[in-house]
Amino acid sequence: MPAPKNTFKAALKAGKPQVGCWIGMADAYAAEISATAGFDWLLVDGEHAPNDLRSTLEQVRVIESSGSAPVARLPIGETWMIKQYLDAGVQSILVPMVESADQARELVRAVQYPPRGVRGVGSSLARASQFAKIPDYLDTADEQICLLVQVENNAGMAALDDILTVDGVDGVFIGPADLAADMGHIGNAGHPDVVEAIEDALTRIVAVGKAAGILTLDPATQRRCLEIGVTFLATEIDVTLFAKSMRAKAQNGLALLPRQNAIGSATTENASKYLQQLCKHWSHKGQVEFDANTGTVFFDSGNAVELKATPVALEVRASAQPRDDLDSWKTVISDHLKRFAFREEFELNWDD
Repeated sequence: MPAPKNTFKAALKAGKPQVGCWIGMADAYAAEISATAGFDWLLVDGEHAPNDLRSTLEQVRVIESSGSAPVARLPIGETWMIKQYLDAGVQSILVPMVESADQARELVRAVQYPPRGVRGVGSSLARASQFAKIPDYLDTADEQICLLVQVENNAGMAALDDILTVDGVDGVFIGPADLAADMGHIGNAGHPDVVEAIEDALTRIVAVGKAAGILTLDPATQRRCLEIGVTFLATEIDVTLFAKSMRAKAQNGLALLPRQNAIGSATTENASKYLQQLCKHWSHKGQVEFDANTGTVFFDSGNAVELKATPVALEVRASAQPRDDLDSWKTVISDHLKRFAFREEFELNWDD
């Protein structure tokens, strides 16, 4: 009886694109929900999510029982840590920050039993062998382990061709965020120089017959990566998806409530002047429309102000979202107008 077949590895070897999702909520219940979505693979993140071996194992268990394949990203490529993850039954691992062929070769040795590697022989205690129920585990395990290495900085990119010569590395994942930062474009993985570097790297990975992988939330980039030949593509992150959806639903719910409004006025013969000054001042921060007599400013935050100038007064209507601080918004408007009207006694009085 051999080790369980790694269907994810088999699909990559066959060149069949696998679409996946990053799992970072560090919770088995949430992972089980994601496992019902229909992704080909789900990656349990141990680098940037608060996971340890036990929490990773809990999530791997629930993913295994679905139609999705579990993959685990380790926080670091230490041999002792790799041994624990493999013994726990994780057959597909992603190791971050690989920067050289020598490092890749050491990772290959870490996932293989002697004499080819250095993986500790303790399978009788391990979940991977179903606690010694699989008699041929030691002889068949190496073939079913999928080792993916992550190249995500300038050093790794410079060594990519050498890394690709290492037998036993099943795939190379390009990390756009860290690469962009190392290239001097932190927070901007869409910079043309970064995009060019990523596409070149993916093309080289595919050309040598190894699986190429990437995580990107941009649909156009996802399609482009598939055109290049990427075979393990992550298109979503559970944490950001949940956060974005919750925030949108909260805003939708709050939008059912009435907005907060306040009416103010100031006696002045320069109302038109101050109205136009305020609208021009905020024209680069919000959506502004104004003429000599009326003006409106709308901000993405939900705050808004409407102004009307008469020969003897400036009339102001401030509004804010139901749970925002209307008093602070009124103060901001008053302070700005006072600065424009410093040559006269100016007081914007708000109705209670």
